[in-house]
Amino acid sequence: MSLREKIESLIIGLGLTSTRFADYIGVNRPIISHILSGRNKASLEIIQKIVSKFPELGFNWISDDEELDMDIVAQIVKNKDFNALFSSFYSSRESNENKSPDNDTEILNSQAFKNGNKTIQKIVVFYTDNTFSTFDPS
Repeated sequence: MSLREKIESLIIGLGLTSTRFADYIGVNRPIISHILSGRNKASLEIIQKIVSKFPELGFNWISDDEELDMDIVAQIVKNKDFNALFSSFYSSRESNENKSPDNDTEILNSQAFKNGNKTIQKIVVFYTDNTFSTFDPS
């Protein structure tokens, strides 16, 4: 599993969007987007920011020989209430965005379901009891 795939699995396992993940670790949103699309590789600075926010991971998970331990990710989710962390941040941000022209739905739909010529193949949801569900849009 590549580092890009591990970061993607971490984001999914935490139940975050890439934008919320970027906000949480304190990097610009396009940086995470470029890593997930394969355009750029994760820098040492990004890895350090991830580990500083999620010290439970340690640094071993970045090694090619190591897999991302989803049990640790589930424990992180159990210990952190991401909804509470982001509720005030996003409610104030959304109120500012609502003052702009009303094309939010089109933007959200295009970002949620398309990335260039890519379409969603599968969505995996991880629960706090270490179970998961897989959703196939077809």
